[in-house]
Amino acid sequence: MKLHHAVRTATASGIAVVALLGAGGCSSDSGTHESAAGSSSAPTAAPAADEGRDAAKDVEVSDCAFADKKDLSATVSATNSSATATYTYAVTVNFTAPDGSPLATQTSSLPFVRPGRTDTLDVKAPATPKAGTPTGAVKCAVAKVVRTTG
Repeated sequence: MKLHHAVRTATASGIAVVALLGAGGCSSDSGTHESAAGSSSAPTAAPAADEGRDAAKDVEVSDCAFADKKDLSATVSATNSSATATYTYAVTVNFTAPDGSPLATQTSSLPFVRPGRTDTLDVKAPATPKAGTPTGAVKCAVAKVVRTTG
């Protein structure tokens, strides 16, 4: 009789524990509350000040010229003003003649620019200057900048 009483007590206790533990998870939205309370909606490494910053403001073009009288060349620099994120910049440069006619468009990448650093890249595009065009008389402009993390 004592063994039967012990089994009945253990079974009743087990049912009570399952009922108590299971009751908290029966609600259809308990997972939502748990995840909302257990994590933050913003990534921990995301620089809040940089999210709205225009990527084009990080990039400058300089030293635009015909290189070796056969290629167009522009020096592009990207300054990562983030305190925490490493960015890769894809930069499209438009090369134009002094009269405004398009000469070439070239896209190059500055990969893995670390926080607070400035990296520089020479962007080159093949072109033959028109007869009589001074070899230094070419204009360059940043047409597009795509900034991605990593």
